[in-house]
Amino acid sequence: MMIITVIFFVLLGAVLGAALGYASSVFKVESNPLVDEIEALMPGGQCGQCGVAGCRQAAEAMVRGELNPNACPLGGQSLTQTIADLLGVSVEMGEEDIQWVAKVNEADCSGCGRCYKACPFDAIVGATKQMHTVISDVCTGCKLCTQVCPQDCLTMVQVEPDTRTWFWPKPQQAATANAAA
Repeated sequence: MMIITVIFFVLLGAVLGAALGYASSVFKVESNPLVDEIEALMPGGQCGQCGVAGCRQAAEAMVRGELNPNACPLGGQSLTQTIADLLGVSVEMGEEDIQWVAKVNEADCSGCGRCYKACPFDAIVGATKQMHTVISDVCTGCKLCTQVCPQDCLTMVQVEPDTRTWFWPKPQQAATANAAA
């Protein structure tokens, strides 16, 4: 009797698996490959700082032309330029990217837990009623944690460029065109 039960459930699993596989191929929703490519470039934290709910919705709005390519503050100028190139639009580039990271003032932290719940990148670690700290290598500077901290013990500090954070800026197109002339 036990063998019949095992065989029954194995066959039932195989039939349901085949049905689900067939349904996934028949009802597959095709999406815009440009939206997929832009979404893959974005940070993926679903922080909402661009004004829409998540990175997928932001990518869709950018492709439709409803959202500017520089809407993602976490991506910085490099992401803005890459998205603008993909969309074939030009954007006004501002000053050089300034990287920010959250810093916890341990003396004021009560361990309420609101900051690490608000961080979409899991850059804040700690436990309830214990001091929290920020993993600076993971922090993107989205400032969501500072907005929910009731003790105001989180501040944003500028990251000083070092060999890990500094990058050589790419030459501008106009400069290379003038040099060739």
